[in-house]
Amino acid sequence: MNKPLSDLGNAQVIGTTGDWRDLRFAVWTSLALLVTHAIAFFLHEYSHAVAAWLLGFKSNPLAIDYGHLDLANVLLQQEISENVDYDLMFATGHGFSAAIIALAGPGMGNGLLYLICALALKRQASRMQPSSVLLLFWLALMASGNLWSYAPVRTIATHGDMGYAAHGLGISSWTLFPFVVLPSLLAAWDLFGRVLPLVLNKACGSDQLHRTFVTATACFVFFGFFGCPSIGGNFGNVSAVFSIASLFVLFPVTVMLTLSPRRTSWR
Repeated sequence: MNKPLSDLGNAQVIGTTGDWRDLRFAVWTSLALLVTHAIAFFLHEYSHAVAAWLLGFKSNPLAIDYGHLDLANVLLQQEISENVDYDLMFATGHGFSAAIIALAGPGMGNGLLYLICALALKRQASRMQPSSVLLLFWLALMASGNLWSYAPVRTIATHGDMGYAAHGLGISSWTLFPFVVLPSLLAAWDLFGRVLPLVLNKACGSDQLHRTFVTATACFVFFGFFGCPSIGGNFGNVSAVFSIASLFVLFPVTVMLTLSPRRTSWR
């Protein structure tokens, strides 16, 4: 039986309204990702700088390398770094201080930030607006994702934060590996197994499209974006393998596990 023209018109209006709503949700998410990435990034670099300042190796904790004022640097902070002279510290026998400074970025700037965000979501999400819940979730994702990009992805490396940390502590990267990877794995498990289901229920409700969109975006940013800094081999072969596994194994597996209708959280 043909539907009345009035019904078809109503269906078109509803469909158009829904399309715009979904588009706004996607655009808002994109902006939230860029903003929360910048916050997590700067906290990471300032954690290095503040630690160096407290230990007497910087005169100004805000004096980091900000790079050029161009679009790529503004959007993704590609040229920004902590401006800490690790080579000088190693040359003058301050290796342990160098290790503390190197670990401050992932530990304080990312690990502590994730703990704060995750705890706030678990305790306050029911009282928060959906947009606020999602914004806090993306910040938690950026914190945990940054941690993942160092441990395990770039732990077995001769340079970078983990390389400096191992050198400063006088141990091999393989010895350091379990101590930094375990908290990173726990954060990832908590993010996708506990926090994400809570966020989806609060912010997306029964909207399956939005639930799938948030889940897929979270998995891609975490395992794709943050998991791939070593995929070109610039941190060594082991780190490259971790990046490849993060993108081509953990990304699809986590999407499937998280979207499975047979579970709402990981036990």
